[in-house]
Amino acid sequence: MRERLLAGLVLASACACGGAQREQVAREAQPFNCRGRIASYVVAHHMAGDELGVQIDCAQAGPRIQRWRTDIAGNRDEDAHGLTPGEFDKVWREIDGTGWPNLRDCGNGTGGKQDPIYMFDIKDDENQVSFQCQSQSMPYPYNDIVDPLDFAAQSGRRQLGDDEPAEMKAPRPPGPVKGSAPVKAPTPAKAPAPAKAPAPAKAKPSRPASGAR
Repeated sequence: MRERLLAGLVLASACACGGAQREQVAREAQPFNCRGRIASYVVAHHMAGDELGVQIDCAQAGPRIQRWRTDIAGNRDEDAHGLTPGEFDKVWREIDGTGWPNLRDCGNGTGGKQDPIYMFDIKDDENQVSFQCQSQSMPYPYNDIVDPLDFAAQSGRRQLGDDEPAEMKAPRPPGPVKGSAPVKAPTPAKAPAPAKAPAPAKAKPSRPASGAR
């Protein structure tokens, strides 16, 4: 009886494990039609770097997403990772919802001379467009391109480089050691009071000699 119970538990465990493996294989083997799809944005003059970029594509190495960052000195930090067909298509659906084939340069950004410039390139097997938007943050519907790309690129990943600009890293004066009382400046010594001059001796009145008339 005990042997049958153990055998049943082993069989159930194997089936459960096999089911998880089958789900993973099925997920990774989803039918996928690349259709030459590419969507990317590049930001120039961003406070986090001289150039930032994210791109999703599938023609060269299967579904994947890439990101990069270049600082003002030309140092480049980048990485890439693969996506499942379902993950790729999810990002693409969000981008497709913007009606990107009909988008042109934005007219609703902040448009300041010092604001970052976002440059977009999107294509599939039927359409290809390029447009840009100068703004501190992306207005609608351009944000619906940037946001899903950023989320897919950063999900479960480290940040590229240090997000704090170098000019924000000025050395700070050391603060007081915790738990110690602040050191007080010594009190200046008081100058001694000037000595008083001795009072002049009073002259005693002279008395006439006795017997004098």
